[in-house]
Amino acid sequence: MARYREIAEDLRRRIAAGEFSPGQQLPSIAALQEHYDVPGLNTIRQAQQLLVDDGLVETRQGVGAFVLRTDPQPRAVDVLKELRAARSALTRAITALERTPSS
Repeated sequence: MARYREIAEDLRRRIAAGEFSPGQQLPSIAALQEHYDVPGLNTIRQAQQLLVDDGLVETRQGVGAFVLRTDPQPRAVDVLKELRAARSALTRAITALERTPSS
């Protein structure tokens, strides 16, 4: 299992156990990196994103992550919107590659 998934599962368990209550801020990314002994902040961010996707946590840029609830309530996904965003990103990448002079 990927490390970020293990961390997300542990945080899920800790939230369900009441260690972190609704409204409470999770420890900082730096504190979580230290607690879980991971060097990269992206591992913690990926774990937090899984909790966001489950509706357990919300993140506020520059402020932190806050517990919303103890029971997962996955957010609805607008598949069409996600696909359009992916298509747009792919189109930009292809255009950039096409502009790059070949060696």
